[in-house]
Amino acid sequence: MEASIYIDVLFFWELVMDFFLLWAAGRISGFQAKKWRLFLGALLSALCHCLLLVLFYPNNGGIFTSFWLLILGLSAAYLPKSMKNFVRLFFTALFSSFLLGGGLNVLFTATQAQRMLGEGLILKQKFFPWQYLVWGIAVSYILLKLGGKWIEAHIRRRRDFCTVYIRKNGRWAEGRVLIDTGNGLRRDGKGVIVMEIGMVLPLFSSEDGEKMIGGVRDGLVPMHYTSLGNPEGALWGFITDECRICFGGKVIRHEELYIGISFEFFTGAYEGLMPPCLLEEDDI
Repeated sequence: MEASIYIDVLFFWELVMDFFLLWAAGRISGFQAKKWRLFLGALLSALCHCLLLVLFYPNNGGIFTSFWLLILGLSAAYLPKSMKNFVRLFFTALFSSFLLGGGLNVLFTATQAQRMLGEGLILKQKFFPWQYLVWGIAVSYILLKLGGKWIEAHIRRRRDFCTVYIRKNGRWAEGRVLIDTGNGLRRDGKGVIVMEIGMVLPLFSSEDGEKMIGGVRDGLVPMHYTSLGNPEGALWGFITDECRICFGGKVIRHEELYIGISFEFFTGAYEGLMPPCLLEEDDI
């Protein structure tokens, strides 16, 4: 039995679903993007998919093409500054797609709501064997156990994290930071963010980066404080040109903010520590 595909209807629903997936990926992982960039990413993804269907149907690449279209949409919408952040966005989008696809399957199977679009679009009604349910539960359990740390950081404790964008000398860096209530460091009346050295290296030239890794502190500004495990008695850092903190649907901007550098990597699912006082509008 031949199926008729209406490319205009397919394009519309592809655009809507891609827009939702890009938005959901950003909300879950803590990244911010303007609505027009989300629309641009969804538009490019939907347009390329429809062109592939028209030119190469039915050989349109399968799962690899889906991954490529998702990468295209994420790149246009968010422009990730590092591979680590891009991977986080990519897998968050896959997780959102899994939840959305499963939810729609349950909805359509239970209610047949898709019939509102017309009987002609329904080719065959099929119920999955009960064994699929057992395998689905088993696989889901394994994935939840393997991804427990990621789920804890990105979903369960999502409100404890935010994304920080730092600009210095015309360069940008971004990182996921933990809102640390125990971080009471202040400089010039503002809170201090402490970032891993790997996150701030893109803000410096390759020569300066090699010097910092080698222990040279030229060009860095010390902030004196004492704490356990800090034999130098100082936190080394720099002053930003601009810092944007994305928390939920809010973007808070700070200028000339001191950023401390941790020369050791944090063990959690984050690259920095930030005091909650920087989320207050009065500190801007």
